Amino acid sequence: MTGKPRKLGIVAGRGPLPVALADAAVAAGRDVFIIAIDGETSSEIDRYPHARVRIGAHGEFLRLLKESGCQDIVLIGGINRPDLTKIGLDFAGIKLLPRLVRWLAQGDDGLLRGIAEYLERDHGLRVIGAHEVADSLLAPEAVLTRAAPEPQHEADIDLAIHAALDIGARDIGQGAVACRGAVLACEDAAGTDAMLARVAEMDPAMRGQPGRPAGVLVKLTKPGQERRVDMPTIGVKTVENAADAGLAGIAVEAGGTLIVDSEAVAAAANARGIFVVGFGARRIADARR
Repeated sequence: MTGKPRKLGIVAGRGPLPVALADAAVAAGRDVFIIAIDGETSSEIDRYPHARVRIGAHGEFLRLLKESGCQDIVLIGGINRPDLTKIGLDFAGIKLLPRLVRWLAQGDDGLLRGIAEYLERDHGLRVIGAHEVADSLLAPEAVLTRAAPEPQHEADIDLAIHAALDIGARDIGQGAVACRGAVLACEDAAGTDAMLARVAEMDPAMRGQPGRPAGVLVKLTKPGQERRVDMPTIGVKTVENAADAGLAGIAVEAGGTLIVDSEAVAAAANARGIFVVGFGARRIADARR
């Protein structure tokens, strides 16, 4: 007889993913407890058992995980890189400080990998990826919309994949925008929405426009990325921002990108006349050559 699934702790940053994950986990029969990072997480999490914790209160964070009986933990949602001189670390956080400094020096991926290993080795928690809880959130290798990429879009997708791999290898970001054979923008710590806003402000001669779209947004995992804690994500807001920037579509790594409510994403893209497509590992391998 199969027992009840292990209780899931969700450490939630900003964006819609934490709630989407909680919805999927509960639908699969899991109990959940959400620890929301104060100032980052939306009020949508309030319909689930939860607590809000300031980012420097490390001891409280660990106490809540243990008292709530969480066995598995997912770290999900955006969070600003902490300034260790300003976050007011508690005693437990001060004890962890030397390791935090070392992880921060290794970039975002090093920080997240370090935190995951610390929670597992020092506190007996199992850190898992959102896709291990809800694989329905993963992008499929398919066209999700009525519109599909045309030959120029396919060439731009390949160019943007190459650009995204380059910045990903340097732990800078997970996405890029290409249009008519030129890379217009690459993602940085400010994120995808900020990159699309920069594209929207460019000379219309360089990019597409609403009504005359051109160019694509590509998102994919960084080479060697810790997939349990920082997978690329798109949602309805991504679609709206891409359309406002005049892009013709969005292409994401199938099996390596999370889509928040794929039906709503497809509907939003259809309403704006742009495509959303998932591409496979072979295309990424070809871009590396």
